[in-house]
Amino acid sequence: MCDTMVALQNATVDGSIIFAKNSDREPNEPHIGIYIERKKHQEKKVKCTYIEIEQVPETYSCILFKPSWIWGAEMGVNEYGVVVGNEAVFTKLISKEESLIGMDYVRLALERSKTAKEAVDTIIKLLEKYGQGGKCGYSKNLYYDNSYLIADFNEAYVLETAGKEWVYKEIKDVYSISNSITLKDNYDNSSLSEKINFKETFEKKFLSKIASGDFRRNITYNKLKNLSGKIDVKDMIEILRIHTDSKNFINGSLKSICMHSGSLISSETTGSFVVKLKDGVIKIYATLSSRPCSSIFKPLAFNNFLYAEDEVQSAVNYWSKRKKLVEKLSKNSELKKKFIQERDKLENEILNTEWNEKSLIELWDKEDMLINEFLL
Repeated sequence: MCDTMVALQNATVDGSIIFAKNSDREPNEPHIGIYIERKKHQEKKVKCTYIEIEQVPETYSCILFKPSWIWGAEMGVNEYGVVVGNEAVFTKLISKEESLIGMDYVRLALERSKTAKEAVDTIIKLLEKYGQGGKCGYSKNLYYDNSYLIADFNEAYVLETAGKEWVYKEIKDVYSISNSITLKDNYDNSSLSEKINFKETFEKKFLSKIASGDFRRNITYNKLKNLSGKIDVKDMIEILRIHTDSKNFINGSLKSICMHSGSLISSETTGSFVVKLKDGVIKIYATLSSRPCSSIFKPLAFNNFLYAEDEVQSAVNYWSKRKKLVEKLSKNSELKKKFIQERDKLENEILNTEWNEKSLIELWDKEDMLINEFLL
């Protein structure tokens, strides 16, 4: 279960494009950040999570935020400022046969696209050839189709799929997606021969209702609409931290944007990020930690501080250390209150510091010191 949002230039306070996502997965599944270099390829095939497909001559550098065991990613951004995030949607065309999964499509789009529209076209072309299918859960037998939010420095799109069928729409101001189909007959283009209500035709209503996708999507979309014209990075972070059903969220609720596992709920926000795109500059703020309500959104320049693809265990260790603190804070409300006070001071500094190599190193050091202090 996840939530993804975008605000275009006419909706933000400074004319930037701001993209944000919470990745909700199984609570013990490591969510890691890795840096993929631009590469030229001699090999003809590339192995994705389950299947091999044709490789392209060159792939672009990108930052991926991903489950540690999956080839693809939940979300990411590439060197051209293309940002992609996916959502599980439950349709009548879901396949268990191993193929490309939604997270593979996120990575493939980032590695092969210079614009948001090119990313849409990349996913569509591969989807029509390979379809989608295979187990997406870490330990659970979870299968789903996918919707995507895709942006660059100039524009953004929502692309929603069911099996090999697809529809997309260009976004005009703000948009959000969750674990339900959002497009009905209001799309710009589709794989279908005639205009239909895509949501009504393909969505499995019972599973979608259980996932509370429409409920959470209404929260994020209405928040964006109400803030339109003055949205900034801090607003996006605050939305990612929303708890609803406040009496019960500690025991788990699929209605919270910041999702906590517990009781019968097996999903938890395991990683979060916000990307700001303006004047050719990519600014990334990522938790690399579970539960954004108890985590720090750290600043990331494009290729700083992250692990390479062959350093998965180090990336897992980094995430696990912060998860350990999140769990400690969840059992001590007074300690959590003190941490949040210090966290908010640091995040305020992060959001108001001019970015350069020296300042970013200092901010990362401060984050690590704060984590260590509260882990003692």
